[in-house]
Amino acid sequence: MGTDAPRGDASAATVIDGSGKYVTPGLIDGHVHLAQVPGMLLQHESAMPAVVEAYYRQLPRSYLYFGFTTVIDLNVVDRERVETIRAAEIGPAVFDCGNALALANGYPMAYGPPATRFKSYPNFLYDPRQAASIPSEYPSNEHTPEAAVERVVAGGGICVKAHYETGFDRRIGSLPVPTANLMRQARDAGHRHRLPLLLHANSLEAHRFAVEVGADAVVHGLWNFGGGLPGGRNLPEEVREVLDAEVRNGIAYMPTSRVLSGLGDLFDSAFLNDPHLARVLPSELLAWYGTEEGGWFKSEMKRDFGGLSDERILERWGTVSERHRATSYVAAQGARIIFGSDTPSAPTYANPPGYNGYLELREMEALGMTPRQVLVSATLENARLFGLANDYGTIAPGKVASLLLLRENPLTSTVAFDTIETIIVKGRSHSRKSLAAN
Repeated sequence: MGTDAPRGDASAATVIDGSGKYVTPGLIDGHVHLAQVPGMLLQHESAMPAVVEAYYRQLPRSYLYFGFTTVIDLNVVDRERVETIRAAEIGPAVFDCGNALALANGYPMAYGPPATRFKSYPNFLYDPRQAASIPSEYPSNEHTPEAAVERVVAGGGICVKAHYETGFDRRIGSLPVPTANLMRQARDAGHRHRLPLLLHANSLEAHRFAVEVGADAVVHGLWNFGGGLPGGRNLPEEVREVLDAEVRNGIAYMPTSRVLSGLGDLFDSAFLNDPHLARVLPSELLAWYGTEEGGWFKSEMKRDFGGLSDERILERWGTVSERHRATSYVAAQGARIIFGSDTPSAPTYANPPGYNGYLELREMEALGMTPRQVLVSATLENARLFGLANDYGTIAPGKVASLLLLRENPLTSTVAFDTIETIIVKGRSHSRKSLAAN
């Protein structure tokens, strides 16, 4: 971007009339997983390669359709796929944090087959407590925090992603977690390269750990209070104390409210009829989601609800404001809020690329954040956290031209991001209509 006249033949320049409209920086989704098809496992992908390729061809355009001109993959599990998306002629700027620093046999490694989990997470952290179950081909000195961070740096990563997760569903409370000393080593190794430490944390225990080790950001809201704490409208004192410490210490807070909403939406009969889905998903994939096979994950989840109807499950799921009281609290306390949609957060079809981010914007506003807070979280604050502020996050001479032109005012309502008319990215302008899947 600049203020000088175009070089060369000015008559060849594209002039965009923004009269009566609104311009914002392009949005940054700070939590995506690009090499995963929502709602599919590997066996589904293997059985439907043409559908999978249609999805990946559309994916870059789908992020642009809802204004996400920059995306950050926090855990690269398929480098070739990510590089193909990065090279797309029409698509967002793609950054990544390399392969995450998963604890050996902890989350998310434990959810993969034992025979392949170490190949899927080659940047794992060695844990002496797990020595007997770590294959001998992985020497401990090659899986220290320092060695793992060096691999992230060598691959061009812009953050260090780690986890504190004791498990959920049938593994709840059973997974090993890193020690505070190990995580501080990862933090310090990253800081030597000016990379922030982002911690997967959604429980009271995990957020308390984030404060203890001095993480730079928590990349989930605090929605799991643990047993023995009261429900109701007011937050338990123990939860408020941890949230206050995060605010006081400047730990950035990424709500990712769509993690839970994307599960609840499986039981909403109206979701697959949402017309927005046809704008971001190939028709053949959308049709598959409506089949019995395409609803496999919903069926799997439903077994945990003892035969309840979809309607009753939705009632139990509660509202966004009920699930995310902690997010409303920290936003009111002036926390440093950053934006990430965690697309997809699970094998749910209710986390579609681009649209899931828009729904996250809407839910953040519903949780009490002002539209200005939401916009700043998805632009300037993300750019600052990830070290991208010299090029992205605001509109200023010398920065990358990553811009949105909207019909409605985004400082009035986040609904404005469904009124985008033009997206400017990678030196070219695109009409929103030209980016739709169907």
